[in-house]
Amino acid sequence: MSFPNVIYGKYGDEKVAQSTAIGGLPYGQILIHPRGYVFRHGRAGTAALLPGQVCVAGSIIPDHGCGTADQLLANTAAIGSTSIGVTAGGTTAIAANYYDGGELFVRDDTGEGHVYAINTNNSTATGSTATISLEKTDGLVVALGASATVGLRRNPYREVITRPTGSAQVGPTVGVPVLAVSAGFYTWLQQRGIGPGLVAATAIVIGQPVVASTATAGALAPIVASTTNTVNDLQVLGHVIAVSASTEYALINWNIP
Repeated sequence: MSFPNVIYGKYGDEKVAQSTAIGGLPYGQILIHPRGYVFRHGRAGTAALLPGQVCVAGSIIPDHGCGTADQLLANTAAIGSTSIGVTAGGTTAIAANYYDGGELFVRDDTGEGHVYAINTNNSTATGSTATISLEKTDGLVVALGASATVGLRRNPYREVITRPTGSAQVGPTVGVPVLAVSAGFYTWLQQRGIGPGLVAATAIVIGQPVVASTATAGALAPIVASTTNTVNDLQVLGHVIAVSASTEYALINWNIP
């Protein structure tokens, strides 16, 4: 089954939180609000989400090809293949369906530099081989050689969490819910347009670019010029269009990549 890349909603369609996928839609589906605001279909992880609080993708598994070590060795596979065998290295098993809707990327050797859409996967213990099934229209464009290593990444909208405190970020920013969302529930995450934003202790002013607060989970702070800023401190998430006091909610013109 295929889906349109974009669907167009009416006022209020973005204010949904439910235990099943909204309309049976896939993770990351785009919803356009009547005023042009952009939302993505996502699902809360093991903790509830709150409106106006910045959310990020859940943590990655370094052993599954997302660390500095090449832990996933791929079986050889011909051009056009959509069934890829990968041997799990490290100490972390691969759970069934864990990477549904995610990406397989070739890290090194023959076929390196290419990314493919995962449909589903089976389970395997460490040291054994799992089968990664790609979407049927996204077969290999370059054959995998005997020494090719790959990485697996979950769909970033599948298990989203409130951005934690600190400069380290477990995953990329994915959006902001516009209502309370129970753990494991599906909702729409705002990425562009006017919406709520929790203000941290530092005052913000109209027109100012804002970044994720490192002191208050899910909150926003003004961007500050500093030689000690981290990359995350400098990722502008939007601009202020109506201010509020500390721990209250302002209006933000969100522009989350």
